[in-house]
Amino acid sequence: MKATTTSALAAETTTSSGPSTTSAATTSADPTNEPVLTAYLGFWDLYIELGGTPPPFDPASVTARLDQLTTGAERTQLFDFLQKNAATGLVLRGDIAHSPDVVSNDGTVAVVEDCMDDRIGVYRVADSSRTDTDDPARRLYTVALRQSDRGWKVETVTTRPEPCTV
Repeated sequence: MKATTTSALAAETTTSSGPSTTSAATTSADPTNEPVLTAYLGFWDLYIELGGTPPPFDPASVTARLDQLTTGAERTQLFDFLQKNAATGLVLRGDIAHSPDVVSNDGTVAVVEDCMDDRIGVYRVADSSRTDTDDPARRLYTVALRQSDRGWKVETVTTRPEPCTV
């Protein structure tokens, strides 16, 4: 999943399962980065929402939702992830604390770095047991977004294995 830079520091925000709690109160040194941050945080809201939806999997509905905020490899990877989880009876629960920073934006491609606290777990629908192990460390996510005729869309997400600090 993450040159000379234009920095847009955002206040820490949280994305959680259930009603969306991603704060719209991001601050930006450059107003052209506001749509990038909005799309970036919207992507994580969508990730938690769709990942938390129990089976059955509705490919048409998921595709339509993913097309709003993703493109390219990330769209394909996320669709496959959601489909596999639904087929095996797994859902996501939890939230993410964000501290995004737009490190570059040329108007076509923007890159966001986020020392993210991913507090999401993977749970079995059948008995609500957790299937993964909690990792309390923050990790640096680097996310490329591409401008399209319908706004900014997440194109790639990568993460580094070592912890980061805010």
